[in-house]
This record gives sequence, structure tokens and C-alpha cells, in this order.
Amino acid sequence: MGPNDESPCELAPQPGLKPERILDFSVPVNPLGPSKRAERKVIKGFSAAFRYPEARGGDLIKTLAQFHGLSEEEILLGAGATELIHGIPRALPVRRALMVTPLSGEYERALEATDRAPKPQIDYFEAREEDGFEVDVNGLISSLPLGYDALYLSNPGFPTGILTSKEDLLRVLAQTERHHTWFILDETSLDFLEEQSLKEKVNSSSRLVILRSFSNFFAIPGLRVGYLLGSREAVQEIRNIHPPRTVNALGQIAASESLQDQAHIRRTREWMPKERERLAQGLRSIPGFVPYPGTANFLLVQLLPFLGIDGGELREGLLSQEILIGDCRPYRPLGPDFVFIAVRTRRENNLLIKALRRIVGNLPRSRNATNSE
Repeated sequence: MGPNDESPCELAPQPGLKPERILDFSVPVNPLGPSKRAERKVIKGFSAAFRYPEARGGDLIKTLAQFHGLSEEEILLGAGATELIHGIPRALPVRRALMVTPLSGEYERALEATDRAPKPQIDYFEAREEDGFEVDVNGLISSLPLGYDALYLSNPGFPTGILTSKEDLLRVLAQTERHHTWFILDETSLDFLEEQSLKEKVNSSSRLVILRSFSNFFAIPGLRVGYLLGSREAVQEIRNIHPPRTVNALGQIAASESLQDQAHIRRTREWMPKERERLAQGLRSIPGFVPYPGTANFLLVQLLPFLGIDGGELREGLLSQEILIGDCRPYRPLGPDFVFIAVRTRRENNLLIKALRRIVGNLPRSRNATNSE
């Protein structure tokens, strides 16, 4: 879930609208659900909830180390990636940061919440609409000598879903090392393309910190399990200010079992690209809807001007039909002409397409859509 989004239960009360009945496309969570193996293990091991969890993660840390081919000292657990996002600027000396946008607003809030004086300066490097929201890597590299202590980047971008290639990120990493800049890389939606991760560079890069989560791909957002990967020295710096036992015992069990369920992982990676493309085709069939080529389990969608409706109005129209989609307005440089849509099951995606067609069919200008393009 993007931190700028509301869950159905957090929406302002509306007459006749029951949060539990809302079909939520604003939260990118694996529609195949969590691992059944993890579910069974949590139920069987529920008594663990009555004991303190292991301080550093125990079996989960061991499983993560094996899964990623890293040492246990290069991994730090947190109660979701959000807790770690807020811990990083408290542990690392960041006076000036460069954020590649669009990016979760949680990073900016974390920097602004530090008790350092003066507050860190934040500059922005925008992935531009005219480039299809692909990151201009050459331009980004040319910005790094300007004295930044940290570079923040999400791969794939959120909520664009646009992937920056591993080769390009390795070029960026080399320059952050050269300029002694922390490279804070958000890979919380990269589990669908694990081969694109920079995780194998963790033990040879002193300035790389990677954030991961079990909320999206592994579909256990309510258990709040996240982690970061970094050099032993970087992880120790963050651990020094990080409270122990923030990941609950059941979350540790579920996460560990999820990583070991290779059948569920394979099924998700095979199924998601097909259903994502099927949803994209359905969206493209609606006049005025332009989905971008995503690589995770959500799609950025542009609404063309001739529709005469913006993202906020579209959200309201769908909400009246008990459907919620993502709001792009908080994500610079995106604006009201964009929304994002999480991929759900085939049946649910079909319901969304039908609801969108009903809304567009009732718009005064939609009858002339073909002639207006």
C-alpha cells in the first residue's frame, strides 16, 4: 500500500457505503493471497504469540540470508518497511538528499521528522512524462556531484511501475560510491523480478541500502514485516538506533514460511504478468484510458483530457460502486490526470472494467471520444 493512500476502513464515512464491501484496487497486494504453507504454520504455531519474539529475527533472519545469498549481519528486520524508512535518516548523517520521483511520500516525511537542526534539504529529480516516466539515468548521474548525502530511488517506480534496468542502476551505484552518497534503493515491489535486484552488491558496496517488504508479493501486510539489506557496517549503524523485537512472532513465522514456499513464488511470478497484461488490455479498450507498461502488480493509468473527468472524480464515481482505486495526486510529478490500479483476480478485474465502462458511457463527452483522440 502506498503510504499516501487510505484503506477502505479509513475513508470518510459516506451514506450507504460499507468499508468491508469495497473492492480495493488502491493497495498492491498479491491477489493470489499469502502462501497456504505460511497460513498453516501460523495457525499451528499461534501459541508463539504468547511469548516474546526473538530479538534479531532468529529463523527468519537465517531464511532471508539463505534466500538472498547474504550473511545474517547484512540484514535488519523492521515492522514493515515504513519503520526502517524512518530509521535510516536517524542513523545515517543525511544533510542533503536527492529523491527520484515519483516516490513514496514516506521517505520525505522520514527526513522531515528527524531531530537534526537544520532539517535535511530535499531536492527532486523527476522521471518525466515525456520520457514515459523512465528515469533519465545519465541526467541523474550528472546530478550526483552536487553534494548529496543520500539518493532515494524506487525500482520499479511507484506508482508508475516503470523498471530501471539493473545495468543502469549499477552505473548509478558506482557513482554514489565515488561521491560517498548513500544509495537508498526501494525494492519493495521487485519480488516479481528478483533477477533485477542489486542485492548481490550489498557486501561489496559500503553505501547501498535496499528496502524490502512482505506486504506486497507475499501478501501479509497486516503482520507488518519488512527488512533492509546493506553492508555489515551500514546495518550496524541503523541497528544501533533500532529497537529490538519490533517484528511480532507470528509475522516472523509467516515470513519465513513464505520464503520457503517455492511453489507459491513460482506460481505468482508466472501468473502476474499474464493477468497484468490482460487488465491493461481491458483498460486500453476504454476510450481515453492509457495504461503504462508496468512490471509489478499495479498499473499507472493516464486519463486523456477529452474525457472531461480527472482522477479524483473517477475515484468518486467508482467508490459509489464500492470500488476504490489509487490516487496519484500526492506523487510528484503526477497530477489529477493519473490514477493507479492494483492487479486483482480475473473476476475482480473484469468487474472494474465493467464499472469503468459504465462511468465513461455516462460522460457527456465520451460519445465523441473516438473523434477527439
